[in-house]
Amino acid sequence: MAVPRSFRRTAGIPRIAFAITVAVGAAAVLGPAGVSSAADAASQAPHDWPRLRGLAGAGQGGARGLPTDWITRAWDWSTPLPGLGHASPVVWDGLVVTAAADPEKGTRWLVGLGLADGAIRWNVERPGSVHHTHKFNDLASSTPAIDAGGIYWMQQRGEHVVIEAFAHDGRPRWEVDLGPYASQHGLGSSPAAWNGLVIVPLENDGPSRVVALDAATGAERWALARDTNLTAYATPLVLDGPRPIVVLASTAHGIAGVDATNGRLLWEQKCLPRRAVSSPVLCGGRVLATCGAGNGDNLLAAVRVPDVAADAATVPGTVPAPPIDWTLDKSVAPYVPTPLVTPRGLFLWSDRGVVTKVDEATGEIRWRGRVGGNYFASPVSLGDAVLGISTDGEMVLVGTGDEFAILGQRPLEEVVRGTPAVADGRIVVRTEKGVMALSLATE
Repeated sequence: MAVPRSFRRTAGIPRIAFAITVAVGAAAVLGPAGVSSAADAASQAPHDWPRLRGLAGAGQGGARGLPTDWITRAWDWSTPLPGLGHASPVVWDGLVVTAAADPEKGTRWLVGLGLADGAIRWNVERPGSVHHTHKFNDLASSTPAIDAGGIYWMQQRGEHVVIEAFAHDGRPRWEVDLGPYASQHGLGSSPAAWNGLVIVPLENDGPSRVVALDAATGAERWALARDTNLTAYATPLVLDGPRPIVVLASTAHGIAGVDATNGRLLWEQKCLPRRAVSSPVLCGGRVLATCGAGNGDNLLAAVRVPDVAADAATVPGTVPAPPIDWTLDKSVAPYVPTPLVTPRGLFLWSDRGVVTKVDEATGEIRWRGRVGGNYFASPVSLGDAVLGISTDGEMVLVGTGDEFAILGQRPLEEVVRGTPAVADGRIVVRTEKGVMALSLATE
């Protein structure tokens, strides 16, 4: 069991009011503030962006799109940061948080900035080591999670992974050494905060597990041992409901559902034969996840979420394997970018610059179009459009209508591998060397 080094005790974390709710089996979805459809969820402007890809990892930027002059409009602010980093920004109550690292010395930084002006409010520095990463990875690619109680940041220090918790003013609260971590590509997974827990995926090339830590103290609340088969980088998805479920994606276990309260494995469908990098997303009554390889041999699977409101009679030592409703192969499935579900359909933004609109119920392709470039960042929805940012730093806006259409492009002239955040009427972009923000169109 992981034993935290406690800096400061805090009161229990309140239940996260925005947790996504699934009436499993009926395929009814409740999103932020209890909205009852994907259209309602997409229409609400997010106040916070608490994890990789925002609320429930869904990439929903709300009804406000980019302004008509977004291609030439000056940025609201642009703030350089120390070192380099590909961690995506997160936002809570006007605070932007991201991470950076010195690729030569290994020093890490967690940085808090004001959403309104980009001013650095605080900067936490941590010593670190230089270790091997994939050429497209770096020492600061894990995205923090943030909630009403604090900030939770994973780092690789030598051969171990450490997670730290901080208050919103940057003061340290606790630290936990999660043990050895082995991967040919380095650390890249990110935590998720839910209902007083910090859920940490540790599915690597060595002994693997997923752990849930108490967000207030760092004490281990539960741990689930996992088989080892290719390091997985998917961020957990939490489906709240009568029985809250953590959805995980990995090669060893495919798409799996775990009881969020105790870590018990509820179901799994071993349908991901290659490495899982993108994160699972909810799509009606299904969970979508992808796997792939650098050669483009990718796969997307849509697995129906089973009804686990009551314990099902199963053979001891086994769990149900929910049905696969449909799959898509390497011709359209992305590897690193996560699929985006919108009221206008499902959008797949491939690593090599092809955007595909798909019928979310059947997997039928509606249209495909090439935007060019290479992509690690996941797309986000903005009004009636979808935004992607290439690794070369080109912003590309694509329409969500019945035909493929590029609505605009803007070069940033910096490397971008993190997914942008959208909060309080601004889009926040993490480039390799800094952070910048642009106001959205007025309502």
